[in-house]
Amino acid sequence: MQFRIFILAFTIILQFLLELTIGRIFIAPSLIPLVLIYFSVNYESLWAIDGAFWSGIVLDLLMHQPPGSSSLAFLLGFFAARTFSKLSSGDGRSYILSMMAIAVLVSDTVFVLVASRPIGSGFSSVLLIV
Repeated sequence: MQFRIFILAFTIILQFLLELTIGRIFIAPSLIPLVLIYFSVNYESLWAIDGAFWSGIVLDLLMHQPPGSSSLAFLLGFFAARTFSKLSSGDGRSYILSMMAIAVLVSDTVFVLVASRPIGSGFSSVLLIV
């Protein structure tokens, strides 16, 4: 249990460093949803909810974003991934990778919509980059 908490804390720090360096020029990859989906599928589903909330709060505090925007984005991403897992009957690597892709796509989209000031103004610039 403590090793998984250490891995999550390391992932949050790594995500923060990626946002500070690569995120200034390009779009930084989302690592936190990948780790949390892996933990929730292989260990306990509690990781998806508690891990998303607390890692989002910590990341918002580190990045000076509106409090709760990352948590909301992660939680909605995990809700979409959980809905996919209930609709599909898959198992294995491709199933977990599909869940991770859905969680990252939804959480990044929601974060851009919620964290931009005014709300939703940053979405068109992200679409141009993608």
